[in-house]
Amino acid sequence: MNSINKIFSLCLAISCFALAYLYFSSSNIPEGMFEDPKTGKAMLLGEVSIDELKQKPFAEWYNNEFDNYELDVELLGAISDPNQYNYELFLGTWCGDSRREVPRLEKIFIELGIDFNKIAIITVDRDKVSPENEQEGKDIRYVPTLIVKNNDVEIGRIVESPSSESATLESDLFEISLGIPPTPNYSLD
Repeated sequence: MNSINKIFSLCLAISCFALAYLYFSSSNIPEGMFEDPKTGKAMLLGEVSIDELKQKPFAEWYNNEFDNYELDVELLGAISDPNQYNYELFLGTWCGDSRREVPRLEKIFIELGIDFNKIAIITVDRDKVSPENEQEGKDIRYVPTLIVKNNDVEIGRIVESPSSESATLESDLFEISLGIPPTPNYSLD
């Protein structure tokens, strides 16, 4: 009888362990997303499409910011040939500044006639690292960071927010297009 009790106890222990594992390892994180270790909420990592930023659980903040941002259409109209540039956008879906600025940037690019799906959009973790290391060599210290390139040479960037209290995303993009890129809020010196 003693060996039967041991086997029963062992089976019970294994069953409890298995149930506990299933309970604690299950997550509300949608497939294809990662869990933010700081908050336990979903986040994206790696290169993504703009549509991925518009899905749950990001849709509420994304759509709200997109819908409520008022463009400076006159200033955008002064940017000549915005399609001559290449754009890379690094952001964190966990980051308040990214949540504010990225929907605004999409609205700006729509007005400029630039297909946002042609922009390289890379989501990073809290250490500003992406799974494929797209950030390497790009000095990504804060997000969002929009890098503007002409013939694969960086001509300017917007880091975290417009460059000053009086600046806007539109004015920073205009200055970059003129060849006089503004110094980001957080200088990269």
